[in-house]
Formats: sequence, C-alpha cells, structure tokens
Amino acid sequence: MKPTLALCTSLLALSAAAGAAPPVAGQIAKAGLPLSIRDDVAAPALKNAEADVPPQTTLVPPPLPRRASDRRISQPALDSIQTFAGTRPFVHTSVAEGTIASYGSDLVSVHSASGARIERTPNSSLSIVRNYQLAYSHSRDGGHSWTSAYLPPLPGSTATLGFGSVDVDRNGNFYVGGIGVSAAGERTVTVNKSLNGGRDFGAAGPVDSSGRVDKSWLAVGRDPRRPQRDNVYLTWVSFDDSSGASVLRFARSIDGGRNFTVSTVFAPEPDPELANPQNVVQFPMVTTDPSNGKVYIAFLQFGFVAQDYLRIHESDDGGETFRPVTFHVPGAPNAEVYPVTQPGTATECGAFAQQGPDGQVFYVPNTLLTLHAGTDLGGSASGAPRYQHATRVNLQPALAASRGSLHLAWSNSTSTAFGDPQSGARIHYLRSRNGGATWSPAQIVDTSGPADARQVMPAIALGRNRPARNAFVAAQPQEVHISYYAQLPDGSIVRRLAQSNDRGESFPLRNIRQLSDAPSTLAPSNTPLADAANPYRTTHYNRLKGACTSLGDYAGISVDAGTVHSVWGDSREQLTQPVDPLDPISGQVHARESVFYRALPVL
Repeated sequence: MKPTLALCTSLLALSAAAGAAPPVAGQIAKAGLPLSIRDDVAAPALKNAEADVPPQTTLVPPPLPRRASDRRISQPALDSIQTFAGTRPFVHTSVAEGTIASYGSDLVSVHSASGARIERTPNSSLSIVRNYQLAYSHSRDGGHSWTSAYLPPLPGSTATLGFGSVDVDRNGNFYVGGIGVSAAGERTVTVNKSLNGGRDFGAAGPVDSSGRVDKSWLAVGRDPRRPQRDNVYLTWVSFDDSSGASVLRFARSIDGGRNFTVSTVFAPEPDPELANPQNVVQFPMVTTDPSNGKVYIAFLQFGFVAQDYLRIHESDDGGETFRPVTFHVPGAPNAEVYPVTQPGTATECGAFAQQGPDGQVFYVPNTLLTLHAGTDLGGSASGAPRYQHATRVNLQPALAASRGSLHLAWSNSTSTAFGDPQSGARIHYLRSRNGGATWSPAQIVDTSGPADARQVMPAIALGRNRPARNAFVAAQPQEVHISYYAQLPDGSIVRRLAQSNDRGESFPLRNIRQLSDAPSTLAPSNTPLADAANPYRTTHYNRLKGACTSLGDYAGISVDAGTVHSVWGDSREQLTQPVDPLDPISGQVHARESVFYRALPVL
C-alpha cells in the first residue's frame, strides 16, 4: 500500500512533537526527520569472517552483445565479486554518476566505481587494502569504442572517493575533479590531468582538505583578462561536523592545474526562522561563459521545513571575488534565492544505532529522498516507508552560460510538502538574457505523462559545437539541450533528451527523444538485514555502498560537431547474487548498475 500524504504528514508531526532522534553528522533536521545529505553518512563497515579461507575473486561477466544505438561504456574489468567464508559476498559494481567532455574524436567520461580490494589480515580479520571509487572511460573514435580504468589516487594513497567531473581546455588537455583520501587519511579535493587526449591520467594532485569536503565539481574556461589562457576551476562544500554547518568553497588554477588558490565563497549564518535559508549548502556546480570568461556557481541552500533555495554566485574576475545573482521572487525570504521543493519520497534507508547519555540505545533513521519501485516493506524506525528497490534523488542544479545568457534547470516536486509520496517531479527551466538581472518565468521542459510522473537529475548543454578558441566573438547558441531521467508508470526508468531551438523559449514535445534503448529496473539497494544490534539495518547488494544509492546524484552531457554526447547511470543489465546463506538475496537475479552512453545529432 502506498503511504498517503496525510499519513506522512502526521508521522512528521508526531516525530517533531515527540522529540525525534537528533541527526548524526552529515544529516540535517528537515521537516521533522533527519535527512542525510552526505554520502559518507551510511558508510558500511566490514564484518570479520569466521574462518581463514582464501578469497575467490570472479569478474562479473560482460553483457551479451547488443545491437543498439546506446552502449555500456564502463568496462566489465572494473567490476568483480569477492567471497570469503563466514561473511556475505562483496559484489563490486560501477555506480554511474557520470559526466562527459569531448575534444574532436576524444571523449572522456568520469564516473563512480567500486574498485575495492579486500584481503584477510594475519589475525583473520578483513581489511580494505585498496578502494578506488573514481574511474574514467575513454573513446578515441568519437564514442564507437571505449576503454576504462581507475583514476590514480593521491601519492601514497590507496583510495579515491568519487564525486568526479571532467572538462577539457582548448588545447585538448582533460581535467578531472573529485574527492580522494591523502596518505595521511584526510578527505581531499583532487584534480587529475591528461596530456594525451584522455588516454591516461597522471596522479591526483591535492587542492584542499579543510573541513569535511564533499561534492566537488570542475570546469575549465577562458581567463576574463587573458582570453587565450584557460583556467581550471573547482567548487565543493566543506562541512563542520561540530555544528553541522557547511560553506561553499572555490579554487582556481592559472597554470594548468599545477597550483590552486582556494577561497570561501559563501558561509551563511543560521536563521531563527526554520523555513528560511539556513547555514547548510550542498550540491554545487561551476560553469563558465566562454564569451567573456565569467564564472558561475549554482548550488542549493537548505531550509529546515519544506522548501529549499537555489542560489547562483558569479565572478567576472576569474574567481577572485564573487557576488550573488538575484531572482527577486515575490514572497521569497530575500532577492538572492529561488524557492524550490526537492523531488522524491521521504524514505527510510536503514537506521543508525546510537547510545544516549543514559546508556540507552536509540535509532536515528537514514532518511533520503528517493525514486522507488515496489511496495513499502514496513518496519521502519521512523514510520516512513522502506522500499527495497530505491535510488536517492536530490536537487542538483544544472547551469550553462553563453554570451551573457544563463540557462538553469532542476527537478522540482509537484507538491510543496517535503517528501510527499504522492508527488510527481518535473524538470523546470529558467533563463536570463542579461546575466541574471532579470529572468523568464519558469517553464516545465517535459509535460508528458500523468500528474505524478517523476523526472529527475537534469544535465544541460548549449549550441551545436564546443566553444572555439575565439568563442568571445561567436554567435549566441540557439540550441538548449537538457537530458534527464523519467520514471514510467511501472516503476522503470529511462533517460530522455529535450531540445530547444529558440534559445530556451520552448521545448516542443516533438524534440524530446529517448536516450536509453531499454528501460532500467531499480537494483535492490535497501534490503532489510536486521540483527540483534540493529533491527532497522538495511543493505545494498553491493555492501560497501550506502543504502538507496544506485544511479548516483547526476549525469552528464556535452555538445560538439553537431552531436549531443550523453552519459548516465543505467541498471537494465542483471547479475546473479552469489549463493550464500548469510545474504538476504542469495542466488537472486537482480538489476546492476553501469554507465551508458549515446550520441544523438543536434536537431
């Protein structure tokens, strides 16, 4: 039975009135529930095996050959299965979250991976000796064939944490931003560089490790004062676990990624009115205007009730200083924010056992907004629904700029209630023709389907070709391309591409094409695994991934030579879970994630 809005609303009210369990680090109190806003909140721990038996490592077999216009680009060599006696198997598969950049016939997609290597220590415990969670796929023939490899970590380190994004300069050098772990164990914003068209990347270089860094994004763009030089820009958020607050950070390199200057762009203060923008920001992305070198950062600022707020900050001096772009939305708390409601159903994806000062154990729900399929399993700690097949969604903005025009897309709930299970979600789009001084009314990109249809995770690109060296004299692009997921009535998911040919004035339904040749079914990412210590515990089939993480937080798009290149997380393929009496889905055939690509001509 699908929970009703009235039921969820009463649950939230009861939770708040009764004094809900306090959030743990990486969570905020959102509409009466502890909402997890960082991937490391639910990092699973290894459990020791009971016997000293050598592991068996088996590569996940490649899919059967397919004659289709889309294709898997994350190669099977990235995936493996490890089994140890006395503990559940470790199924290491790619988890999507891809971006893409192109330069001539060279294409590079950066995506999350699951490159863990687990070994038994002399005392028979299990240890992760390598954990590469950031990989790339490269094509040298315009997307017809692909190879894949892990991104090298920081020197002396054996771990990368993902959150990758890729861009390319006007000389064909590719840059990857991500989050890694230093040799000293610090979470660090990193950059890898390729000097040979994306075939190989050098070791990661450190950018910043202040606070608890999360969600980095990279862009390359021309310097506003020296138009022939390209700068490398990164943005990310940094959390203070003692207060739960986060700040927006930024870095710039003017020497091809060798050195970076780092600054804090935005550090909001708490507001006593909980519905107003608060001191927590997340999901940043950075882009540049190739015509003038302006830098823009779009991100989300949380409120603690139902609505959250989009913001954009701009710089016309290459990131030395920033100022907020204004929206002037009537009724908004201030002129600099655009009120939004995040998409998805408030879902319990396991819970954390905590011990209070009195020694009593209590449980903090791991609440995420999700797309899901199947029925509510029940039995949650919070009263919120639990779905075995679910993927987290959020409001990651997508922003593109050219010749002073800004194009902003995001997924917005059709309800103003946070986590409303009956809500739909649509891709919204705003444009400004004057650098953000004024904005068009928001429009829905794709109006097809029933009222509760859900469309999430947009990516955006402009024009027909990648910006040339003399982009500052190029004409204004007419084309706006937006890709996104759409959930079908049966719960499966497809990737679509919408195109405007009038600079964003309209997105005709005839210009909406399906990128994925086959729909995806959601993987079992939230299977109950109760034990004596935690009756609300759940697990992903890939047990090193957090519950309800499946298709990632974003997807990628780029345009070159009259072609739109798109990458996305896809779970149409299947695998058989190893047979093991300790595994709740032992022997079951289920969906598994990988990264898919398609090229379509510009209409």
